[in-house]
Amino acid sequence: MSASFSLHLVGSSRRLQQYMNQLPTAVFLVNQEGRIVEVNEQLLRVTGYSRDQLVNQPFQTILPFDGSVVQMYEEHLQKEEQLDVHAEVEWRDRQGKCGRTPAMIWVQQAEQPLYLIHLFQLSKEMDYALSQRLLAKLTHDTSLGLFVLDDQARIVEASQAACKLLGKDRLQVINTHIDHVFAGIPEQHRLIKKELLEGVKLHNTATSWTNDNQRYELIVDANTLQDDSGKTVGAFVLFKDITNLRSYEQKLERNERLAMIGQIAAGTAHEIRNPLTSIKGFLQMFLKSFTETGMDREKSYTEIMLTEINRINSLVSEFLLLSKPRNVQYSMVDLNTVFAEILPIVESQALLYGIEVKFTSNGKLPMVVGDTELLKQVFINICKNGIEAMGEQGTLHISHHIDQNEDKVSIDIRDTGPGIPLYIIDKIFDPFFTTKEEGTGLGLSVCQKIIHDIGGQIRVSSKGYGTTFHIMLPYL
Repeated sequence: MSASFSLHLVGSSRRLQQYMNQLPTAVFLVNQEGRIVEVNEQLLRVTGYSRDQLVNQPFQTILPFDGSVVQMYEEHLQKEEQLDVHAEVEWRDRQGKCGRTPAMIWVQQAEQPLYLIHLFQLSKEMDYALSQRLLAKLTHDTSLGLFVLDDQARIVEASQAACKLLGKDRLQVINTHIDHVFAGIPEQHRLIKKELLEGVKLHNTATSWTNDNQRYELIVDANTLQDDSGKTVGAFVLFKDITNLRSYEQKLERNERLAMIGQIAAGTAHEIRNPLTSIKGFLQMFLKSFTETGMDREKSYTEIMLTEINRINSLVSEFLLLSKPRNVQYSMVDLNTVFAEILPIVESQALLYGIEVKFTSNGKLPMVVGDTELLKQVFINICKNGIEAMGEQGTLHISHHIDQNEDKVSIDIRDTGPGIPLYIIDKIFDPFFTTKEEGTGLGLSVCQKIIHDIGGQIRVSSKGYGTTFHIMLPYL
């Protein structure tokens, strides 16, 4: 039979990877130089390798062939034409165990050919007993996070929800040691710790975890797994994401506090502003008089008093914005225009501190419903906080991405400052909480209220170096 086929690979590498993972048997992709460029999950399960251990390695790691991939392809075609069936190839796993399986090799006819090698009989045997069906369900179809470790602390199973917590794909996790998964993160701050294999159990333990994009509030259960003799052969970790529930509870508590503040503000703001207006008017008259008569010392004192009066007025304005409902007229807001207008302001502020501003655009931002000026206030306030946190050097990164799971666009503002200590990170949105000597403690509370009022969320993540604010807005 003729076995000379060309394979036209059209589309993104992501689509190709999804296609390969749908296949029930082992498949991998090799370039003309004989390097592995992509693998599917079945190949990892059968061979025991992790994706990082195979990608960019010679194809001989899996197929012990003495020659190039082109030679192997040509020899394979000759055998198929002679036998009129799929020719076999020799393969070996991570432990060095060898076997033979029928295979087919497809080639993409292009300037840089790619070889898709399909090993027909290599599939992880699946026993569809109820326990296996439950594991498959936990792994793919539920919101429950699940990790299973072997006795060497390698992750041998991970659910989709668990990989989302890590901010990684399953292919980057399966058969990978936790030291590699959590490289650079101290043991005490890891989501999965080696001590689990030593018998440390967790039951309904509350914890928090932050990946590069988002902070999660979790309830964790963990225990060891034993064989028939009682020997520990692994461990499992179960996570339940309660971030939304926790956010809802915090929002209720905050609304109760704001309602109380609102009652105070409504009764006092008018009484404060009336005398302030009179005082400011007389001070402006004094300033004009001192300027005309050349009384420089008195003039400087008056300017200081006017500055402080303006500061009090600003504080009262923030106080009212935080606590009192506003008659805001919401409309369609073009975030592209918003950032085009605020970036010069942010960059000029950063220049005073010697800070670099980097704006990374992943395409055009979608439209949102909100108030243009209030959104500008939020972004400028958070950028200003990041600039001040870095001192005299650093970089302010502004980027955005679409969170399709929550149908929101996330504006991410990250600084390279010292970060926010864990013991105060949950307090930064509380009214009047501040670490600045001259701060009012209302800026972030105001920002959070503005975002919540339009149905969005604002989250913060910090790992001891740098802080990222995620402003998530529903888009149209």
